Amino acid sequence: MKKLIAILILFFIVVAFQFCSKNDSGTKAVLTPSLPTTAFNYVISYPAHIQADLALNDNTPSNNPITNDGATLGRVLFYDTHLSKNNTISCGSCHKQEFSFDDNTQFSKGFEGGFTTRNSMTLLNERFYKNGKMFWDERAASLEKQALQPIQNHTEMGLTLAELEANVKAQSYYPALFQKAFGSTDIDSVKIAKAIAQFERSIVTYQSKYDQVKQGTATFTPLEQQGEQLFLTAVGPGGGGNTCATCHAPPMFLKSNAPGFSITDTGDTTGINGVNKFKSGSLRNIANRARLFHDGSVANLTAMLSAGAPGSGTTPIKAHTVAPTDVQKLLAFLNTLTDNTIVTEEKFSNPFK
Repeated sequence: MKKLIAILILFFIVVAFQFCSKNDSGTKAVLTPSLPTTAFNYVISYPAHIQADLALNDNTPSNNPITNDGATLGRVLFYDTHLSKNNTISCGSCHKQEFSFDDNTQFSKGFEGGFTTRNSMTLLNERFYKNGKMFWDERAASLEKQALQPIQNHTEMGLTLAELEANVKAQSYYPALFQKAFGSTDIDSVKIAKAIAQFERSIVTYQSKYDQVKQGTATFTPLEQQGEQLFLTAVGPGGGGNTCATCHAPPMFLKSNAPGFSITDTGDTTGINGVNKFKSGSLRNIANRARLFHDGSVANLTAMLSAGAPGSGTTPIKAHTVAPTDVQKLLAFLNTLTDNTIVTEEKFSNPFK
């Protein structure tokens, strides 16, 4: 009898657990975010070489400066699956912290299982993209404008702005967060976009070996030093006198209005200004990222540098192929751009875990 009672108790516990782990729509319930009592610090004084670049290229608008409370709200919104039609997708689903806020697949999966038509772009150092235009084709005028587009995209997250606002208002943890961030519990899409933009602008790499070298606290190996010189001075096969640094200018290794190059014949002719040219993103943490370029056709950094080299058996990538003798030098240098803290730091992580 005791054994039967124990079995029945266990059965009801399992049933109750399964019931509580589902919401009314049958999807997994979203947890309440776990946040520190005192907000993380998102307002950073960067090393001198980065601070000088920020002074020249910062795209932060005067009406949306980064604050600790604003970026905290942005972090919660960034990872909240309530921002999608069926509570399954967040911004963080396609911009994964462990992959330097990039995706590790060629195309990203949306809320109904469909796939995007372009590769997810890393969010690292977007604050330093001077003209502020976002997406591979620069169709969004600012990071604030960009923040709302995936949410409204029929493949990615599938909400209208009215549905977005209703979903956010329905969550008990948001009024206090909006109060801290904006001085009011009122919730609208403008504030949602501003908060997400604050969080994304705070994702800056400044603790790599490259940064230590520029601060005088570390030195390059001979191979890394040779790679840096090649990066800065060697003219690529694309012609026109372009070096790697032409499109990926140090210290953040990106540049607004860079020439941009199509790398494969995908038929994608709707890039910047309606031609087959695409934004040049930051090379920071490129060794930690997979599926490179706008079409995600290049597997990783090694594949990019080796493509088209004699004996490689692969098709050349326009303006990115280097001589076989230079591959290891550039690899060594580009590996110094990896900031491992950005992929593990709690203030950039999912607060719902």
